[in-house]
Amino acid sequence: MEKKDLSNKAPTPEQEPYYEEALNEMDSGVRRPGIYAKALADSLGDKAKVDSIYLEYRAQSLMEEAERIAEEERIAEEKRIAEEERIAEEERIAEEKRIAEEERIEYLIAESERIAEDKRIESLIAEAEKKPDLNWSLAVQIGLFIPILVVIIILISTFTVFE
Repeated sequence: MEKKDLSNKAPTPEQEPYYEEALNEMDSGVRRPGIYAKALADSLGDKAKVDSIYLEYRAQSLMEEAERIAEEERIAEEKRIAEEERIAEEERIAEEKRIAEEERIEYLIAESERIAEDKRIESLIAEAEKKPDLNWSLAVQIGLFIPILVVIIILISTFTVFE
């Protein structure tokens, strides 16, 4: 534990609660043996200075403990936020996968409907090819009839001219 030189300085408002807690501990007879031993060694046996040195060390110890707890809480908060972000990312990915799967299913349904429609059209074409086409045969009949009629007219007009 690094000793801060706090001698001849009034504590800041942020430090006051730590000095107060250290003093309350001392007044109630509670002392941390390790810190008390260090204060006793640093006082060079001067019993009058031991309590003031102990008070400085204990206040410093409380401040460092508060800083450590604050750091642990900060780290825990960062971990909590990172975990929330990880979960949110997993949920986002799961949602993207769900949407992609829905789109794939919609595509497959549309594709199967298209294939079914293509088969229905092919079936209708096949049926139509099996049946004689009355329109076609009429067209053929008319197509043959007109040239025959033209030939007859030509022959008639030729015979009429020679008569």
